[in-house]
Amino acid sequence: MPHRQTLSRRPDAPQTPPETHSIEELLIKDFEGPAPESFGSGDLFYSDLLRLILRLFLTFCSLALLVICLWQFSRQGPLDKWQQRCFNTLSILLTGIASLGLGSLVGCLGSMLRWPLLARTMHKMQDVDLILGMAPPTGSLRLIWGHLRKDGTSRTTWIVAAYLIINIFGRLSVAVFGLTYNMMDRTGIEYPILSTNWTSVSWAGYSSDSRALTSVLYDPGVADANSSDLLSELRIENLTLEEPVGPNTVEYSYQLKDYHEGYTILSNHTVHSVVNCSLIEVSRQGQYWRWNNWDRTGPFNWDQKSNEVLSGVLAASNDTNFKDRVDKSSLGVINITVFLDLVCSSLAWECSPTLTETVANQSSQPHQRLFHSASLYALPAAVQLGRSQERYSIVGSDFSLFGFVNLLPVSRSSPNALDGLDLICAQALTMPLDKIRWNTYALWVSGLVARLPILAITYENTAHPQYTRDTHSNHTAGTAYLHTTLEVNWNRVTITAVSIMIGQILAILGVLYYCNSVYTRDDSYLATAELLKTVITRFDGGKLMTGEELAVSLDRALGVSVSYGTRESQDGGPPEVDLASGLDLNFPPLPHKRRFWRKTSPKMPEVY
Repeated sequence: MPHRQTLSRRPDAPQTPPETHSIEELLIKDFEGPAPESFGSGDLFYSDLLRLILRLFLTFCSLALLVICLWQFSRQGPLDKWQQRCFNTLSILLTGIASLGLGSLVGCLGSMLRWPLLARTMHKMQDVDLILGMAPPTGSLRLIWGHLRKDGTSRTTWIVAAYLIINIFGRLSVAVFGLTYNMMDRTGIEYPILSTNWTSVSWAGYSSDSRALTSVLYDPGVADANSSDLLSELRIENLTLEEPVGPNTVEYSYQLKDYHEGYTILSNHTVHSVVNCSLIEVSRQGQYWRWNNWDRTGPFNWDQKSNEVLSGVLAASNDTNFKDRVDKSSLGVINITVFLDLVCSSLAWECSPTLTETVANQSSQPHQRLFHSASLYALPAAVQLGRSQERYSIVGSDFSLFGFVNLLPVSRSSPNALDGLDLICAQALTMPLDKIRWNTYALWVSGLVARLPILAITYENTAHPQYTRDTHSNHTAGTAYLHTTLEVNWNRVTITAVSIMIGQILAILGVLYYCNSVYTRDDSYLATAELLKTVITRFDGGKLMTGEELAVSLDRALGVSVSYGTRESQDGGPPEVDLASGLDLNFPPLPHKRRFWRKTSPKMPEVY
């Protein structure tokens, strides 16, 4: 049992000297006999391999986190001050951890290299002391300097020199990551994204020379409604013709454009114009008949008060005394269900227009509409909608066109919203109706009317004053900026990270190969002291000496060189290792998972 020393608290109590035992007596007293211990041939190898893998894994994790940090911050674009501080902190921290892992790994490799160096050559105690302390860079330098100063170079010197180079460059290799990325400061002027200010558009303020109108238009003839020629005529630059068209409906769509630094970018707002036109047969007696799927209904009177005919956008007739019988004052209050009528001498086209708006890739309706459907489809009529009311007329061989119109400014090579309306009545559409010709003309007229608002919007989108899209401000000038971004050369990152990991693996394999068939020991001070006990006991009185003085004294006391080797065990156990002279320099393989009887460490007494 452990002995407890108890001191009396009474000053007058007799002091009994405590019972004293030597360490040997205590060990013998507490010895409980031998116990079997498993000792396998792979224990040393797997123990060393586990230590190396743990250090390798630490370096791998720190490098992986550093790469993730570079990836995250490089994709964030401009970095503010706090983001820059966070990146600097993380990069320094992770590179420091990687350097610690590399240093620990190289130090572990150096401690393993000591034993084959001690085993394969006889050394003086001065060299033994230098080899045992070679793991840190200063220890390696001390060994190399000691050899160069005294005995010159040897195989041990070159091996330690190679290890020193690997040690230094291994610890500093993480610094190469600093060459893989850079903080870039970019200065310039940031221009806002501009949008058209639709609230200030006056749609009726247009004027143009009538000579800008297309003089000769496409004659549909008897072509099919979906023929390539007709579709080519219906297509207009910058507008999208929704296909398939028909049977008498045409839809155009236009995606509004924003502007940034002089370049056009598409917005998420799209305008759709859909028009369906049907034929009305007109007589000179003021009567008309409706045609719907070849069903003729009527007659109806022009003077009849009905909402079926609300506005005459353009009127043409062979009779120069033909009067536009629609009250123009009603155009200012037309709603979205307005019907637009194109009236000729013997027929008319009644069109049902619809103007819609969509946002977010045409998946939803906007919260607030930008355009008024009726105003845009009634655009050619100048009364009540415009500031100017110019009488416009075109005289042909067998017809005359008159009315109050406003024309969009165009060039002679680009389409105008009114192109074609003046020639509708000039086409050879006679009674009785031909079904194929009727279908073709209905589709063609629908296309002419459907483009009325779209072309007006297209023109205003480019010609009207603009404001900033996000703030709706009239301040459209650019703003100076300073942007700091992280630029990463990923090729360099990959090469650096892979090189560090491959270098560690090669170093581990090289040291394991060099330490093959040698019993390696850990770098514990107690394990080293136990190994040195054989030679240390040959000399006494050196506890206050320096290491160099003690090594010189031991060399004098021993008189011979020593090495690290093995000797047979006295109790049939595994081979014993020692540091002395006359040892076996061959390390026999240990038995595989054989149980040896080894003395268990006795419990040390507790002293109080």
